[in-house]
Amino acid sequence: MVRHPSAALLLGAARCTLPALLLAGCAGQIAPGGGPVDTVPPAIVRTVPDSNAARVTSAGIELEFSKYVNRRTVEESIFISPPVGTMEYDWRGTTVRATFAEPLRRNTTYVVNIGTDVADVRAGNKMAHGFTLAFTTGDSIDRGLIAGRVFDEKPAGVMIFAYALGGSNPDTLNPSHTKPDYIMQTGADGTYALSHLAYGRYRVVAVRDEFRNLLYDRQVDAYGVWRSDIALTSEKPELRDVSFRLTREDTARPFLTSARAVNSRRIAVRFSEPVDTLRLDSASFTVTDTVSGKVLTQTLWYLDFDRPTEAGIIAGEPMDTKSAYRVRASGFVDEAGNQLDSVHASASFPGSAPPDTLPPAVAVSVRDSAREVPVDAPILMAFGEPVISAPAARSVRLLDSSRVPVPFDFRWRGAAGAALVPRHEFRPAAWYTMLLALDSLRDYSGNRHRDSMFVARFRTADLRSTGTLEGTVTAVPAETQWRVRVDATAVDINPPVKHTVTLLRPGPFLFDRLPEGRYRLDAFADVDSSGSYRYGLPHPFSPSAPFGVSRDTVKVRARWGVQGAAIELK
Repeated sequence: MVRHPSAALLLGAARCTLPALLLAGCAGQIAPGGGPVDTVPPAIVRTVPDSNAARVTSAGIELEFSKYVNRRTVEESIFISPPVGTMEYDWRGTTVRATFAEPLRRNTTYVVNIGTDVADVRAGNKMAHGFTLAFTTGDSIDRGLIAGRVFDEKPAGVMIFAYALGGSNPDTLNPSHTKPDYIMQTGADGTYALSHLAYGRYRVVAVRDEFRNLLYDRQVDAYGVWRSDIALTSEKPELRDVSFRLTREDTARPFLTSARAVNSRRIAVRFSEPVDTLRLDSASFTVTDTVSGKVLTQTLWYLDFDRPTEAGIIAGEPMDTKSAYRVRASGFVDEAGNQLDSVHASASFPGSAPPDTLPPAVAVSVRDSAREVPVDAPILMAFGEPVISAPAARSVRLLDSSRVPVPFDFRWRGAAGAALVPRHEFRPAAWYTMLLALDSLRDYSGNRHRDSMFVARFRTADLRSTGTLEGTVTAVPAETQWRVRVDATAVDINPPVKHTVTLLRPGPFLFDRLPEGRYRLDAFADVDSSGSYRYGLPHPFSPSAPFGVSRDTVKVRARWGVQGAAIELK
């Protein structure tokens, strides 16, 4: 593949000389104004040679578009395999001729892919789908095909890179250093087709090529890999449903960005990115007086589970207002497993902070007079700072509409948050009251509210306004026994709301109590039992997990059951 240099663009533009301006070819690039809004995408209506032509000897190709197009977008969207050298362009109105710099090889199939970045002049509409022109210098044309779809919030314009593996060690293939042999760009709906491929083995990678350099730039480009390399043969010349989910590779280590004294006994610490809340066993902080060298004692340190970029330290004694302190973190990892950057794991701050005289703040996930509260949802509490655990756990009561206590478990979420989990589901369409005695909440400086009660009265959802959704997840091959997660996402709610069920193996699933609305279904194989989708890596190559998406959205109606939904994991 050849990335055409700007010099070639200038050469093509230079052909519109003064005599040529008298012709429609160059003047036609300025589209007339006025009229209705143009929403029609450009399309290619004629090619020379014709698609699938044999025994071609021409030194170039000709493309005619359905309307005037931005020449730069065309010249940057033409990819030819095998390479033909830097091309020169000659424009005549809506037609361009691209002349090859190198002669064509004998008995070879050439594939010209035009990507979806091609835009028209008048409104900037882009091509709805990529276009492929294939021809051969021999008597027969290659017939291999790889097709599929990119599933993403923005699926259009993603580059599909295919690398021929014949005669090479696939372990050494690095898309960051090697340009692909075949290229196609996804259409508006994320679909693509790499056609007229020679038989052989391929590795296919989806890349949102931000720099348009036909290389995968780590941490910059989003990527997707498939679950294996692909073999095309005369017996199996096509493989469809080669689909991708995109993610961005995180190789950067987290680091400490700041530290400050909130008051004389509490220090707030911030990381550059969220740290893993499940891997804190070996994590710790050390705070040192930079003047005396004395290590500050700690009552505890904690991570904010709702904002895992933020942590805090409660000192065992007030800090000296005349001293400066340095906090050092160790043992933290980010959610991608990258270790804390030890070079940037500390931060300095002055100890000049006032004593703590304020009672702890509290926020509750259920507001007073709330309705449609899910019958199986816990009630979450977040405190502005760590509180003494035993009196806090005794400070809460939960009552039904008859003032009868509702049994629940009080579960801590770090030192500054908790969840009230009813031991039995709430009754539907029923009123409940949560009482929180604020004078029982005490921080580690002894501050608390005085004779105050927080009250939240709420009503649970009426299950008569919900429906059910049943279906089956199948796996190919059928004997595959992965754990499976199935998501039903409400698409007519902004932001979308996701409901999840987990299966021990492929098979039937049931969503009950779904609010009325339209849902998109998708599922993935939880191959490593992490509960998260495994995206794999382009290099060193590791496969992605199988996933499937239902072909259509499903309408769930109140008090009705929807059956027969099907998702296939290949």
